[in-house]
Amino acid sequence: MSGGGYTATTEALSAASKTIGDLAEHLLDDNPDLQTPQVTAEKFGRAHGAHATKYTAGAQALWAAVSGYSSTLGSFGTNLGTAGSSYSANEDNQSGAITNAGGSL
Repeated sequence: MSGGGYTATTEALSAASKTIGDLAEHLLDDNPDLQTPQVTAEKFGRAHGAHATKYTAGAQALWAAVSGYSSTLGSFGTNLGTAGSSYSANEDNQSGAITNAGGSL
């Protein structure tokens, strides 16, 4: 019986790993305009053309941040999947140890 607090299951870790991995994959695919902004000085207009460089630099900085976040999410998802596998193996080992200990009584 659980006394409350933190619990983990292999299934929950696996599901979280998949969800986070999917987010990481879709993050870049869903934001292609950040990688190559279509804005040019001409499209900003005569009065504001000088600001296009700052806008483009900002979009590129945002793309770099999104790319880094996507990479970090992917790693985190992989780590959760690995933790789930380790958790499952440890549970199997502990279950066997408990069964063996009880069998010798």
